[in-house]
Amino acid sequence: MPPERGRAAKACAACRKQKIRCYEPIHAGASCLRCQRLRLQCSLEELSSADDVRPFSQAGYNSTTNARIDHLERQVARLLERIGEDHNAAFAREERGATAIVDQSVSESRTADGPDDPPVAPVYQIRDILNQEHANERVQTPSTRDDEPGQRNAVEQILSQDDIAHLLGLFAEHYGRWVAFDQKATPQALYHEIRKSPLLLCACCLIAVRHTSVASTIAPRLFETAQSLLSKALLVVPQSIDFFRAVLILSMWSTTVGQKPLSIDSWLISGFAIQHGLSSNLFHLDDHRKASRQMNQVELDQIYLWNHLCLVHLHYCVGTRRPSVLNRVQIDQCKRALSFDSTTNFETRMVAELNLYWILYESLSFSVDLPKSQAALQSWKQDWKHVLEQPRSQFLEMGFYFAQLLVYDRSLKSRSAKVRESLLSEMVRLSSTIIKLAMDTSDERTKHLTDHIYHLITFAAITLCRLLHKYEKDLRSNTEVSDLDTLIVSLVAWLHSIGLPSHAAHILGDTVDAFHKKLRPEARSSSTPANLMDGLDGVFDIGTFFPELIGVDFNNDSMSFLPDWEPLYEGPAT
Repeated sequence: MPPERGRAAKACAACRKQKIRCYEPIHAGASCLRCQRLRLQCSLEELSSADDVRPFSQAGYNSTTNARIDHLERQVARLLERIGEDHNAAFAREERGATAIVDQSVSESRTADGPDDPPVAPVYQIRDILNQEHANERVQTPSTRDDEPGQRNAVEQILSQDDIAHLLGLFAEHYGRWVAFDQKATPQALYHEIRKSPLLLCACCLIAVRHTSVASTIAPRLFETAQSLLSKALLVVPQSIDFFRAVLILSMWSTTVGQKPLSIDSWLISGFAIQHGLSSNLFHLDDHRKASRQMNQVELDQIYLWNHLCLVHLHYCVGTRRPSVLNRVQIDQCKRALSFDSTTNFETRMVAELNLYWILYESLSFSVDLPKSQAALQSWKQDWKHVLEQPRSQFLEMGFYFAQLLVYDRSLKSRSAKVRESLLSEMVRLSSTIIKLAMDTSDERTKHLTDHIYHLITFAAITLCRLLHKYEKDLRSNTEVSDLDTLIVSLVAWLHSIGLPSHAAHILGDTVDAFHKKLRPEARSSSTPANLMDGLDGVFDIGTFFPELIGVDFNNDSMSFLPDWEPLYEGPAT
């Protein structure tokens, strides 16, 4: 939060009901920050400011260009306030190009709210390291204007039409259902349909090209184009459905789109897109009276797309410990997809996962109440038992184990030695289960999974390495430690067997390999490439390699990648 925005002396009724912090308004008599962002009636507000915070009406969309820009700037200001950034500074960076979005500084956004808050999220430390590591490698995005000749066909300046059609065919086959592409359309027909949206066209080609031999040469150019197009697209009001499709794609595969970690801030752009969605009726969020049988397939696809966008936003809210622009009511509203006859097993799993990650998000927002969190997760498992019994449910099951693992990880430091010993055994079991489940259920579709699945698997391996390093003596009493080391080595080999070298699995396989070799040099002879370990004789930080190390607390000593866990032989934690 911005340092000048303190906690309100008295919480408003809405925040008090939700049992969350209430931040005072900028001006006396205005709504609190949360009510202002969610456009709720706030008890702190003395005079109604509905004209300022309500979404655009249909008539508003027909108003002048200046009115549209004014409204969008207010929306941008509120979003930037959430991450502690100065409004004018952000727009000054926007004038310089897309790096305002994809390389945003987080030095202000990582200010802690108070002494009892969780430590700075690992992703911020990782980003700082990456900014230093890649300072000389950063691509300068050209400053372009919308009216420049050929801007709408920027992708065609990089690829031939035949190449574009081929890449779109690959994308539609393996990823099309995420963005509601017509599965019966030919690549040429799809090209003709989305050619009007250079950003969407570029995003599709950028994901598909990683499955080709030209990824190392073409992907950086496509990524540079995507940066420029995305930066300008954020200033358009209202947004078309193609904008939301493009943001979803870039958010879900943000780690690999530029062939380097943290290329795009998925939390930021997904949250911004959700703000756009809440300000329009494109996703029928306020149309409660329209029955599913009255909706055509286009409208249903838009609802599914909205659910996917909410899901990826929650992934990164949990992964970066940053606040969600969604609330409980909006998460519950995503369940409307279950009432449609056309809803598939895939879409049902998306709704189940949305609710799982909302439980995890709420559990980690404050000090972890382990019994309460466990009860909530077990209740979720019972509610969605029928989905977990369906085909292709291993990823949902994996997410459930991951949620438990992350809750235990956050609880380990604050527990007594006896309780920590029990948590330790469970964390080893959960980490091993996630890894085995991933490898045992591998098939031809594995290489087309989202980056988040690979992050989840890698986090399990990283956690297992940390546990072996910190508690090996304690684990030997009831665990075959050598089997766990062998499991990690097997995982590395499995990750390296997926797709081409440009695939995320290879990047994360190198990550696990390097991390395991650093912590467990006596346990194995690693196949880590020599250049990966260059410069690691001093301080080794896993953030240099791992783009989304979720929920890990860091020390400030030389072993900066290790969590601040207490040893088992010490007394109760204070």
